[in-house]
Amino acid sequence: MKGKIIVGCLSSLGVLFLAGCQSDGQTLAKPEQTNHVSQGIYLVELAAAQRFSQQASVLNQQFAAYCSTGDSAEQVKQQWHQTMLSWMALQGQERGPQAALEQSWNVQFWPDKKNTTGRKMSGLVAKDKADWQVEEIAAQSVTVQGLGSLEWLLYDSASALTTDANACQLGVAISANLANNAHKIASAWQSNPWSALKTKEWDSEYIALLSNQLDYSMKKLSRPLAKVGKPRAYFAESWRSGTSMLNLKANVAAMQQLYLAQGDGLDAHLRALDKASLADRIQAQFELTLQTWPTEHSLFDLLQTKQGYREVMSQYNKLERLNYLIHEEVAIELGVVIGFNATDGD
Repeated sequence: MKGKIIVGCLSSLGVLFLAGCQSDGQTLAKPEQTNHVSQGIYLVELAAAQRFSQQASVLNQQFAAYCSTGDSAEQVKQQWHQTMLSWMALQGQERGPQAALEQSWNVQFWPDKKNTTGRKMSGLVAKDKADWQVEEIAAQSVTVQGLGSLEWLLYDSASALTTDANACQLGVAISANLANNAHKIASAWQSNPWSALKTKEWDSEYIALLSNQLDYSMKKLSRPLAKVGKPRAYFAESWRSGTSMLNLKANVAAMQQLYLAQGDGLDAHLRALDKASLADRIQAQFELTLQTWPTEHSLFDLLQTKQGYREVMSQYNKLERLNYLIHEEVAIELGVVIGFNATDGD
């Protein structure tokens, strides 16, 4: 298969706040330096956004290289998963720069209740088009623009990725579009969106940031769990690749990092207010949840047995306990009110 390399610059990975090479050739700026109480949390978010942008750029490179050589797609699958894991730190956010938040659906269309991604991707592949351009993908439905559509190409039995050069070029264009959107997210985080907030306003914003992400993660379990005895396994995130439970564990680890953010994290804030007992309970709940995480990577597979269903329900209950501690107890102690979010009543 012949492919066109979209990205020519590969930055080294795993370095926080690295000015990395991006899909449009621009370089990320250094983090904004402020004395605001939110600075530690801002630095965590910026690092996550930069990491996601770097991983998305590498994914685009590897997809293009795969289409050029026709070698095994295994390396592309591994990089897709690394990119997905890096997205988990930003997934479900409803607080932060608007320019970053508005890219969420472009990066990932979920929940996909009616297999819209599968139907739309099948339609694009059926066009037998050889010269897909990034701009064309950006003009398409969000269902075919991001991580879910790439997962379909890499894992779905209906995908012709390994036999059809045109399908491969579609993947190159989609991954380039993803890299562009990831770069927009990283660029939006170059300045601290909370630096003008007063202390009480920031307390509310910070708790809402954690609470919204936690609520989103819980939805990733509650939707597939559905009614006892009648799970909806196809509602699971990343069911095609069988990596849904790994994604969720990354969600929890990212939230723990936000909670423990150096200097001005919620953990330190509670202890400074002589609320060490509450801080200890929250940290212990994070640790318990992560340490007892299921070894099975696929939520889809877990839901096929009663034992697996119980194991998933146990993890959901742990997240529910964590949500109570943050959304209720912390909010009461700090005297803030957390409003409804986009997933309420969904």
